[in-house]
Amino acid sequence: MLTPTKGPSSTALSAAARSIMNSPLLESPKAKSGVAMASAMALHFAGYELARGSNMALFTSSSLGFGSSSGGYYPLAMACASPLSMFLLLSYTRQLDRKGPRRALRSTTLLCISALTISGIAMATMQHNELLGNIKILSLPISQIIVWASFVFQNSYAHLLYAQQWSFLGSIFTPTEAGKYYSYVAGLSSIVSMIAGTSVSRLVEWIGLGGLLGLAAASLTATLLLADWAYSTAEKHGFDPSREIQKQKKSKAQSKLQDEKQSQSTSQSTDASTEEKPNKTLLHQIREGISLFRRVPTLGALFFETLCFQSLSTILSTCFVMELNSSVPNDNERASWTGNLYATSNGLSTIFQFFLLPVLTQRMEPKHLWRLMPLLPLICGIVRMIPSLFPGALVSSSSSALYLVAISLLTAKTMDYSLRNVLAELVYVPLDFESRYVGKEIIAVFANRFGKSGMALILSGLNFIRGGSS
Repeated sequence: MLTPTKGPSSTALSAAARSIMNSPLLESPKAKSGVAMASAMALHFAGYELARGSNMALFTSSSLGFGSSSGGYYPLAMACASPLSMFLLLSYTRQLDRKGPRRALRSTTLLCISALTISGIAMATMQHNELLGNIKILSLPISQIIVWASFVFQNSYAHLLYAQQWSFLGSIFTPTEAGKYYSYVAGLSSIVSMIAGTSVSRLVEWIGLGGLLGLAAASLTATLLLADWAYSTAEKHGFDPSREIQKQKKSKAQSKLQDEKQSQSTSQSTDASTEEKPNKTLLHQIREGISLFRRVPTLGALFFETLCFQSLSTILSTCFVMELNSSVPNDNERASWTGNLYATSNGLSTIFQFFLLPVLTQRMEPKHLWRLMPLLPLICGIVRMIPSLFPGALVSSSSSALYLVAISLLTAKTMDYSLRNVLAELVYVPLDFESRYVGKEIIAVFANRFGKSGMALILSGLNFIRGGSS
């Protein structure tokens, strides 16, 4: 049933893309390229919403996932996202160094499309054949292993892609243009994500949880085409971001050549010094990253801010998963619940990005907005602790507890999508190419996942000490 759903939507998307690109308001090649990349980012987030709703329902499923034990396994799964994110980050930096930003984005997107497609097919197969899902490998049902792998990957790939998309926009826009348009770029992603989130409850009835993963892969395919077209336009009209890194490589090679000529008289040593190494070791990549962060202190501040925020977000997410699993036993209803929650968050983010943020950025300096951001998650965390400190206060049923933690998570996510992302991207715009394409990826992929994984390990340890599994 997945094929009929793709056809009309793909045709509509193609027609909409053509009409947007041919609009008289987009006569500038840079504007067309920016709109194409912003649309690619929006479709990426739409696919991510579908994948998140499906994976959350599968992870807590009593037939394919971990059922009543999902609360104990969830922090462990989040902890595993950090090593995978690190692997994806290292692969990306090698692709960027060898082939440039366009091919790096293309390769990483194709990897994500392949993983989502395989997961969708596997889930659909096991849903129709329960005996196949019950085959055990290392004392675990194969369904749980596949669900685990799909869930961990889904929590690892999103930042890898959207950070590259933002990097492209930061490279073609000036700081003034970024301040003017970034809130609308983020707003477009919120609108499309909201539509995808609200569609989960209907789509899951038609195509199932495996079909949602397949539809997410289809959305990423459209993302790949639009992003590649944006880079193609940039190359054709002379504002390709890779030109900056090519200039840096030439200047570095020339400086090395001059240094070697002064210190060594033989041409053999000069040739050896200027020869480009095809493969960079892991230690060399780490040293380059440390050197970059020492050279640009702003990256270090963003790194630690990301660690702190994601740690708090993980606490709220874990509480939500535990309450959702105990309050909503049906798999499809849990997928709908998750989709509606994030759709509401994206809807509120849209209002904030289109109407409130432009006014706030004009009347308040970004540094003051940064300082106010931690207050809302902190208040939500305190409210979430009230039932534990004072039994019976505010919460009289399991559904009430679910709504309480959902509101707390909703507030944190809304602030993250609407305010944090836009302010962070504005910080990157005046930085150099290496900071935008390498430093940003280290923060978006590693720091983001490490903050979640570190807190997840702490929660897992507390759960183990308590002797519980949920």
